[in-house]
Amino acid sequence: MISICGCSTRTRNTLFFSLILLFFVQLFGMWLEGIYRLSLVKLAPGKELCGVALLLLPLGVFLLKERWERAGLWFAVVMFVASRLVCPLVNPAGQVIVGGGGVAVFLVILAYAFSARYSYLKGDMGQAAGIAVLVSVALRSWGSSIDPSTEGATSLFAWPLIALALRLFWTAGAETAVSPLAETINGPRFTISMLGFFAGMALVCLVFSCPEVVCAWTGYAEPGFSGAASAGCLAFAFAVVLFAAQRMDLPPRWFAGGWNLLLMVALVGGCLLGRPVLPMTAASPAVFVNGDVPFAGFCLQLALVLSPVIIFNVRHIAGLAPCARPRNAVLPILAGSGLLFCLALLPILSNTWGYVPFGPLFRNRFYLAFLTAGLVMLMPWMLRRPVNVLHCPGPGRLPGALAILLAVLAVAGACAHARTAPRPKGVRVLTVLTYNMQQGSHLNGNRNYSRQLGLIRSLNPDIIGLQESDTVRPSGGCVDAVRFFAESLGYYAYYGPGALAGTFGTAILSRYPIRNARTFFTYSDCDEVATAVGEIDVDGKTVAFFSSHPSGSDSVMNAHVNALKSEAGKYEYVIAAGDYNFTPRESYFASLTELLHEERGDDRGPGAKPDDEIDHIFLSRKVHALERHYISPPGSETDHPAHCDVLAIEN
Repeated sequence: MISICGCSTRTRNTLFFSLILLFFVQLFGMWLEGIYRLSLVKLAPGKELCGVALLLLPLGVFLLKERWERAGLWFAVVMFVASRLVCPLVNPAGQVIVGGGGVAVFLVILAYAFSARYSYLKGDMGQAAGIAVLVSVALRSWGSSIDPSTEGATSLFAWPLIALALRLFWTAGAETAVSPLAETINGPRFTISMLGFFAGMALVCLVFSCPEVVCAWTGYAEPGFSGAASAGCLAFAFAVVLFAAQRMDLPPRWFAGGWNLLLMVALVGGCLLGRPVLPMTAASPAVFVNGDVPFAGFCLQLALVLSPVIIFNVRHIAGLAPCARPRNAVLPILAGSGLLFCLALLPILSNTWGYVPFGPLFRNRFYLAFLTAGLVMLMPWMLRRPVNVLHCPGPGRLPGALAILLAVLAVAGACAHARTAPRPKGVRVLTVLTYNMQQGSHLNGNRNYSRQLGLIRSLNPDIIGLQESDTVRPSGGCVDAVRFFAESLGYYAYYGPGALAGTFGTAILSRYPIRNARTFFTYSDCDEVATAVGEIDVDGKTVAFFSSHPSGSDSVMNAHVNALKSEAGKYEYVIAAGDYNFTPRESYFASLTELLHEERGDDRGPGAKPDDEIDHIFLSRKVHALERHYISPPGSETDHPAHCDVLAIEN
């Protein structure tokens, strides 16, 4: 049968399911992010956790009689694309409901696709997964790690894809995917295959759909180059494997198993090699890292090159015998979705370990999700494909050609963000901003990266100390906030702590090149405390800039202040900005001002409470404030003020 654009039915179904998988990854991310952001603004989980119960909606398939199944499929597809259309346009509470409902409806569609009668829907599901990944990578690359099709007004980028998905489904054929004598799979074997499928989807959600995140795991000082390299490694690896997949079915089991094992070793090894050794007691000295762990970076880039094994994993699972009816697939799919949810939580728990029961078990163990997913992905390869399943050749040349085009678009997007030239030498006045971005959240919990960027542009700072920027987790939409701001502003950036350690996320952005960038970790009993340090040349003078965010008990705060004083004392010109979590009334402030000073005035803006401030800009003796600007919430687009000083550098 020939369809629109001259494509075969199988090609059309492959493209349809690639869009379904893409929308699922996007909806799952928005749903999980909505749950987290609602908890974040209240600093405690609440009723939004009930959104997890939406995953049980597929149980309704058990109520469908066989004669209603086709109508149920139509209803599921329409509701799914409708949820994808609406989800970016609603607030976090709405995203919990709409996104969670969309994820649940996807599980229903998946149950249909893995049933004997409707298995034609998925086409070549392996190639569909590969195309979905490449579309996501291209979108994220052009958005500096933000998917513009999930961002409010720019979500219109998704509308043509939504319309295409509906058109492809409307014209889908009734091709039979299995022979009349084909066996149907039993519960345990199908459950294993679904666990493997969702383990792969976990890696897609956490890494493959936005490969730039691996750069932020270990930290970086050149976001543009590192992002282009990561996007290029993954995009062209997927394109090559997709092209090859048109001409072959599956690799031998031993080869596929080794490929999966090597991917797991590369991911877990990169995480283990890149994570810092943390101070474990208040008496432990500060630990210094410079963000340069070449072998860890090599392992993570190797993992991106190996990531297209997901194509053959999904194709192998899709080639296993189907269930007799959609209802037979529901419980195994629910088990797999539960695994996906747990795997997506693990990187969040490694960051919030100080606030959850048994939290220390997750401390500095960012790798747990990838170790678990890697092991589970091996399980379906232990299952044989039934001998009486008809072999279905690849869906033609279109997916391979499309893959090459998407790979080129992804790399072009990653390379398109050019940095502006630094200011000429001779300038002795600096505008400095310290900004706690609360992981890109507004006071109401809405994702707020774009409005925060607008505020920063209006202040026009030369140097920015950024806090709570560790957002390359599902809780932050897997967005690299430092990269987004740096590439949008055209600034140099140093994101030193990296996500592996589980800090608040401190970073430095600057119009001027940042030299001798490094990070020091001090003792913590809650969130890890890391301070980013960089040297900036101003009119021939070396100015040391610190971005800090300590939090915890007295011993934690004292350890941070002592380490900061020790490092700042090595420089003549110092600017130490950050969310210090102490007010001028506390002993930590007095201790730090033995070396540095904070110039305080009355021009901080209406509603400010200077005596209750915890965001400070401390200066050395030869640095003075000419102007002070203090923008309180909600004008600051976060729950912290935007504290901006115009500073003069003395001779």
